[in-house]
Amino acid sequence: MEKIILAKKLKEEIKKLKKENSKLKKLVYLDDLTRLYNRRALIEIGNRYFDSLKKLKQRKTKRRNDIKFLNILFLDIDDFKKINDKYGHGKGDRVLKSFSKFLLSNFRKTDIVSRYGGEEFVVLLVNVSYKIAKKISLKLRKKTEKASFNGLRITASIGVLNLRRERSFKELVKKADDLMYQAKKRGKNQVVFI
Repeated sequence: MEKIILAKKLKEEIKKLKKENSKLKKLVYLDDLTRLYNRRALIEIGNRYFDSLKKLKQRKTKRRNDIKFLNILFLDIDDFKKINDKYGHGKGDRVLKSFSKFLLSNFRKTDIVSRYGGEEFVVLLVNVSYKIAKKISLKLRKKTEKASFNGLRITASIGVLNLRRERSFKELVKKADDLMYQAKKRGKNQVVFI
């Protein structure tokens, strides 16, 4: 009888620990403000996808569930500092939350939407051709320009890249970031891709 009671208590403790572990994972991998994946989660997931794609290229046989394409969109909200300066950081935070929900609503559940930092966001489009990724990013730029985010209109500059000869996920992110900066230099509210 004592063993049965002990086993029940042990099961309850394991259940509690699993719940706590799940809460801790959310704290570690989700951005506090936007509830999107944070940079840490993006890098871990991106590295896994990157490695998977590299291995796929070396394998002769392909499986149906393999990752065949990996595209990255690096977005930056244009002139975000002006929002914080004019309306305050509280309003800026509400704009970021609203923009985050907007991003989630414009991508599939299989895509990885993350806040990279500040007003920068990264989206990984998985198993979508580069041609389609470019179309998606152009459409997203237009939709962003027309939408209202907590009562304000904003624009975004976007760099789009697909995995080519990059040796690491970090290099892929850096190149997409560089493309986004080219969009800024060209006058903002633009999409730049190779």
